[in-house]
Amino acid sequence: MTSPSPAPPGGTVSDYYSSLGPLLQMAWDDNFHFGYWDGPSDTSSVQEATDRFTDLLIERLRVGPGDRVLDAGCGIGKPALRVASATGADVLGITISELQVRQATESARVEQVSDRVTFRYADAMAMPFDDASFDAVLAFESINHMDRPTALREMARVLTSGGRLVLTDVTPPGDGSYQPDGDPGVVTSLTRLADWPGLISDAGLLLDELTDVTEHTKDTANRMIDGILRCRREFEERHGVSVQEVLDSAKSALPTVPSAGCAIVVARQP
Repeated sequence: MTSPSPAPPGGTVSDYYSSLGPLLQMAWDDNFHFGYWDGPSDTSSVQEATDRFTDLLIERLRVGPGDRVLDAGCGIGKPALRVASATGADVLGITISELQVRQATESARVEQVSDRVTFRYADAMAMPFDDASFDAVLAFESINHMDRPTALREMARVLTSGGRLVLTDVTPPGDGSYQPDGDPGVVTSLTRLADWPGLISDAGLLLDELTDVTEHTKDTANRMIDGILRCRREFEERHGVSVQEVLDSAKSALPTVPSAGCAIVVARQP
């Protein structure tokens, strides 16, 4: 079974976040993922909504002190730090961005948890870790930047027996309008919810949960636009580049799709 759309080249993903990351931090949050709102009346801030989403995944990891967690595609480290704080587990975050490694490592130092939360440069599709190295793997809105079958086989390989994989993925609209771009410059790919049971089975894992949470995450895009508009002048003064230039670059690296959904996937190593 193969991913329905081409996986982006690693260097392109790294460049994408090097360009967009500073704007995301200013306009959104240090969590580079969707927010989770309980409903239309939920007035939670972006920070509250993104942390809530992290907490929902932490519950599904089912780890505690002495366990070892891999955060595959860790961004600048905020979810990894929250996992360690909430569970007492040791967390290793990996990313293909050297800049993100430096930022995340500094955050762990500031939080005084460098003994339990570390970050390193590594490719989640070819990890330099022994088999059965981790009790749980978290892939928070990162597998959409990878070839899913390859990444899932690697994640299964490094999980201990009974170890859990918890991830989120970006899904296309259910009306069938999405068509993969086939452009090697596109840094993300979308996969239908219906593809996930087969992807998990092909990786040798057992599927425990497949949940469409689009209704809770769909406000992300509008709120992100609002955040960008609010910080536009400050960003341009601080970084010396226009927001429009950053957004144009980001847009060219994203698939052509009117709206994207979100799914939670939980699986385990037999």
